[in-house]
Amino acid sequence: MSNLPFDDTTDFANADRGFITALEPGKQLIDSLAVRVDGPRAWDRELVIDLVVTGPAQSRHRLTLHNGALTHRSADRTDQVDGVDRGGSRAPAGLTLTLTKPQLLSVLAGGGLDGIEQSGDASLLGDLFAVLAEPDKSFPIVTP
Repeated sequence: MSNLPFDDTTDFANADRGFITALEPGKQLIDSLAVRVDGPRAWDRELVIDLVVTGPAQSRHRLTLHNGALTHRSADRTDQVDGVDRGGSRAPAGLTLTLTKPQLLSVLAGGGLDGIEQSGDASLLGDLFAVLAEPDKSFPIVTP
């Protein structure tokens, strides 16, 4: 008998979201989006979104959708000079969101941008979401 708090009948769609709130914004949370990108559907789309996370988890992340792949990197605020990212990508962000980690989680769950500081084209967020595949709740992470 397993000591795990779930079995193969557990409904993860309605499970406690504590594990999601524990994810780091850049290293894990954004990776969870990147693996959901439908490459063929995203192939012709290009966008750059900067996420400026405020509060205790203060950080800045640049998301780039290009050639059917979503990539990201952490960026110090000083990387941006006159709208040019001195860390490598020369493209200015089409959208910059300044938000707390709880707000970021809400946005990624489809909660909208109410109360979130934004500059640029907010429709880019919808463009990103449009190329994400729905996760398969029954994906066999471990098989015999």
